[in-house]
Amino acid sequence: MNKTVLSVSLAVIVVFLFNVVPDVWASDLRNMAYIQRGAGRILGSTLAIPTAMVQDSQCIMFPFGIVTGALRGTVQMVGGIVGGVVDVARGGAPYAKYAALAL
Repeated sequence: MNKTVLSVSLAVIVVFLFNVVPDVWASDLRNMAYIQRGAGRILGSTLAIPTAMVQDSQCIMFPFGIVTGALRGTVQMVGGIVGGVVDVARGGAPYAKYAALAL
């Protein structure tokens, strides 16, 4: 009786482990989503400086609003570009193994 209980419990544990272990490889949809989000962040960050300049010029006095908007927009733009490049690199990393085959 103990052998059957042990073998059944071992079989249940093995089946449970095969069903619970997450996928090691990311799917193509996830990689493409990272690439698309990164491209959107890179292209969207080009409008950060003009947007911040308009927003700050409405709240702060004339010369200072434009200057602070330009500085704030520059920081937002650099952050958006860096984040976008990281997203594109993260999405394209699984395909880097095919670069060696192309050479």
